[in-house]
Amino acid sequence: MQLRVSSIIRVIWCCMAVLALHLPSAKAWEFAHGDRDNTGFANVATSPAGKGSVSVPGLGTFAPGAGPVVANDGTVYLGTTEGKLIALHADGSLFWTRDLSPRQQIVTSPAIAEDGSIFVVGVRKVRKYGTDAPEDMTFAATLYRFNNTGALLSQTAFPKRDNFGPAAFGFPNVWRSGNAEAVMVPVYHRHPIGLTTRLIAFSLTGSVLDDKVVGSTAPDTIQGAGPDTAVLTCLIPIYNVVADKCGYNPTRVPNFLVHIPPVPGVGIFTQAGGGTPFILVSDHYKTLVGYTFSNQRLTEVLRVHEKDFFMRTPPMPMPDSHTLIGLESISRDDGIEKANGRGRIIFAGPNASKIGPVALDTTVQAGATRMADGRIALVDGYGNVVILKDGKLFSSMEGAGRSMASAAASLSHIFVSGENGFVTFDANTLAEVSRFNWVGGGLNPPVIGPKGHVYAIASNILFVFPPKLTASTIRQPQSGLAIAPTAEATNLQEKEYKPPMTAGGNRLFACEELDQDDCGKGDHKDISLAWCQKQGYLKAKDFDVDSKKVTAETLDGRFCSKNKCKVFDQIVCAN
Repeated sequence: MQLRVSSIIRVIWCCMAVLALHLPSAKAWEFAHGDRDNTGFANVATSPAGKGSVSVPGLGTFAPGAGPVVANDGTVYLGTTEGKLIALHADGSLFWTRDLSPRQQIVTSPAIAEDGSIFVVGVRKVRKYGTDAPEDMTFAATLYRFNNTGALLSQTAFPKRDNFGPAAFGFPNVWRSGNAEAVMVPVYHRHPIGLTTRLIAFSLTGSVLDDKVVGSTAPDTIQGAGPDTAVLTCLIPIYNVVADKCGYNPTRVPNFLVHIPPVPGVGIFTQAGGGTPFILVSDHYKTLVGYTFSNQRLTEVLRVHEKDFFMRTPPMPMPDSHTLIGLESISRDDGIEKANGRGRIIFAGPNASKIGPVALDTTVQAGATRMADGRIALVDGYGNVVILKDGKLFSSMEGAGRSMASAAASLSHIFVSGENGFVTFDANTLAEVSRFNWVGGGLNPPVIGPKGHVYAIASNILFVFPPKLTASTIRQPQSGLAIAPTAEATNLQEKEYKPPMTAGGNRLFACEELDQDDCGKGDHKDISLAWCQKQGYLKAKDFDVDSKKVTAETLDGRFCSKNKCKVFDQIVCAN
């Protein structure tokens, strides 16, 4: 039986816990994982995700791990692999868009500075010798700064080193002390026997202030073992493949510049009593490093090396100055290191007191989330949610399919994105309170706005879940993007598409694979559901499929490679 607690008592209880644990007071979700600390927590009350949702299709393609950020005024910013920075109003309607330089992709979340300016990283692959061989490719990256009306304030090329890089695949964070701010971005460069991770500090105007080595994928001199190719592919995915060894391998992943899993970013922590903020960053391999920043220089104060584990998650500084980070254990076979799928949570410095590690049955690729009462929520590769309390396993809940997306926590709820749905749990009792079915989720983290809106992405569609369904919730879209309110919000209970046609005027392909191999009802069901949700409906009520000699196109713009293709003759969408 679900425990019922009055909303007033719950909010008072949660707020007292927030004060006791020094959780951030800001309500805005200005960085990839909520705040500088990567807590994934928003100090607002929310409603369960489901009723009155609005879908926003046609924005573009989102790289795995890249989610929106939200400013104090409720403006939502998100970037696409087409190199477009998009600003939306809180309800999902268009504010403005800006294009980066040609061929640049946005593969991480943006970051918002104190003055409201938005920092976004554009990165592109460069063919050094006219081939696609990994050894003949490098990367170029640029840091852009826009103001909140979309004006470009600055753009700065990342410094180059050696033969590879800069591959700026980690999300940016903004260090702040007093009135001083600096943008921290991790990057990767190739070296003769592996990869080097560096942390670059930029001024708000784009000047490079400092550049430090975090770690390197050199062979382990103690064990005499080095990483195999798949490990390097997971560390910095430069190949156009998705390795099963990397964890969650989704069934529908376009040819992104960045693949699975996303590269962890930077965590920044200021102790409750003030003082110099700590900057925590891992190399996504075996090393976690802590820095302080003064006189525009980075100073190393902490270095943790885990010789028997790979570091998988972004570092999350805790209120007691420990740093939580997720690991995956290593198996060694003939001197080759391989990830074996078993997970572990450790609590590193700068706090020097020892806290024992927490063993997990599976690996966690997604960043940890800190709840209002101090408990920790972790989403594993299967989409299950593991709760830690006082550094120990406390509880677990079933999600909605595979996931590499961090949970988002409010005062009242926990939101979890899975491949097959979006689940809301009660933050106090941990009971499931709603489940919104979709396809293609689990790749991008959900976020929470300062007014209680919840934003989530599935199949490259942004879903906006309002704090409360009212007549004013639905806002007419402005020019440029179409917002599709759900059937419940518009009182449209059902619609038949006979046949459904893509934006390019082609028949909708009914299979996942372009060669139609192993195509069956499972494919038809998933694609029809994705089509209906793109139109703003909750489910696909019915569909008919036939093989025809037509041009057949998928929802993400690919074409059937056969003479006769399976296409939908009809899809019936319903609430």
